[in-house]
Amino acid sequence: LGRLLVAGAMQASQRHTILLVQHNKSFSSRTFLDFPTVPQAMDALVQMYEMALRSLNPEAEHITYDITDLYKYLDSLEDVSALVLDPHACMYEPQDRDWLKASVLSHLRQQAG
Repeated sequence: LGRLLVAGAMQASQRHTILLVQHNKSFSSRTFLDFPTVPQAMDALVQMYEMALRSLNPEAEHITYDITDLYKYLDSLEDVSALVLDPHACMYEPQDRDWLKASVLSHLRQQAG
């Protein structure tokens, strides 16, 4: 049974994911990014934040932040959500900002070991 649970968890993270992002009130700031897996989508969210930090602090050699700073960034976006493939139902499940926050935290914890 333990192996089945681990295999199920691995399959859940291996689902195609589409990030939907609107950076500000302008409709032209809407974009989408698609990824083969949820972890890759979470990496992209972190990278978007780090790029925003670099553009705000171009002279800084080192920039540090914590999860609350990343959450504030996600909250500052006009809209952000995800569509995650459920292969059993043959459909994409919509996921909101709170799901993204929990998922990115879980992903970063896994990376930290």
